[in-house]
Amino acid sequence: MNTFETFLEVVLKFSDLKWSEFRDDLIVKCMKALRKFRDGKSLEEVLSDRKISSEIEGVLELLKSFADSNPAEEVNRLIDALGMFTKAPAPCKTKIIALVETLTGKGEVRG
Repeated sequence: MNTFETFLEVVLKFSDLKWSEFRDDLIVKCMKALRKFRDGKSLEEVLSDRKISSEIEGVLELLKSFADSNPAEEVNRLIDALGMFTKAPAPCKTKIIALVETLTGKGEVRG
């Protein structure tokens, strides 16, 4: 999975687009888990740290896989992108999601 696809999977997992509600706290936990994976921690080690893994267990394998198959620089890019997303206001978040969906071919292209 590339960076855009992983970004989209993470933010959609913790977003309710109908109500424009976003679980930024869980996205921040994903960023922390990515840092741990980038630094060589195993899935079991991250899972055992409940402060990080609680409520994000469903995406930890994806994050581990991404960190294992990409250089540290690309993992840092994903961490930075997720950080920017968490700081954006809700209307911007929905536009960011729509943009990334379009770039990955998962959204509607308007002619």
